[in-house]
Amino acid sequence: MKLKGIYVLNITVLALFGWAMIAYYDTATEIKSTIDNPSMEGFAFSTNVLPLILLLIVGIPAAVVLTRKQRKEKKGWKAAILFPAELKENDEREKALTSKACRDTYISTMIASPFLAAFMLFHPFVSSYFAAYPIVILMLFPIIQVTVFYLSLKKN
Repeated sequence: MKLKGIYVLNITVLALFGWAMIAYYDTATEIKSTIDNPSMEGFAFSTNVLPLILLLIVGIPAAVVLTRKQRKEKKGWKAAILFPAELKENDEREKALTSKACRDTYISTMIASPFLAAFMLFHPFVSSYFAAYPIVILMLFPIIQVTVFYLSLKKN
């Protein structure tokens, strides 16, 4: 799979995962309000399963394709399942490019972390409008990392 395809797949899976977490956060809030309000008869809640279904529809075939490709290259199961596809180097040049991209990603992590922590200071003001604000901030972290890694590889 080409680098751009892997990048789009990573961002899509991260976005779907974030959407699923927001849906389940809303469900947990609804369950809590049902437990806190004993005057209601019965115990009922609803959840949006669409994000989880979409995540499974996108994630499972992608995982099968990527692991099958790595298994054809005689990689072990651990490498096929746990090692990211974008870190597969075939020669010294690719290793150098990946090393530089990992360095850039590490530097961006050190820069982005304080900003994301500072954005959490707005949580008391935003929580009444958007309760899942911390999930969005938390999901920005891997999205920034994947984007910096991709842009660094593309630039070099």
